[in-house]
Amino acid sequence: MSNILPFTEANTKRVSSLFRQALRTAFDHSMKWDVYRREQNKIRTLFDANSKIDDSKTLEKVIANTESKLAQWKHPDPYIPPCRPGGTKYQRNAFLPAEEKVSGDW
Repeated sequence: MSNILPFTEANTKRVSSLFRQALRTAFDHSMKWDVYRREQNKIRTLFDANSKIDDSKTLEKVIANTESKLAQWKHPDPYIPPCRPGGTKYQRNAFLPAEEKVSGDW
């Protein structure tokens, strides 16, 4: 990608997106809360360790490394909440079409 300067809004959004992807990937791999919480703390520690990088080339290298790790660890069958598109309950009980109104003298 293009060089994004550190401490800008674009960089913040990009890193935030990577952080959320890392948390989702950790959740997909560990469906138990205590295991997931430990992984959350590890991920947060890793991101905090790199939060003070002010060189754009180093930042790009770290971000590329993070993206490659996320691609490597991507779960083959990620968790999908039941009511979301692709979930097991999505549109299970579809609404019935509205009844036609018959005009009359009642």
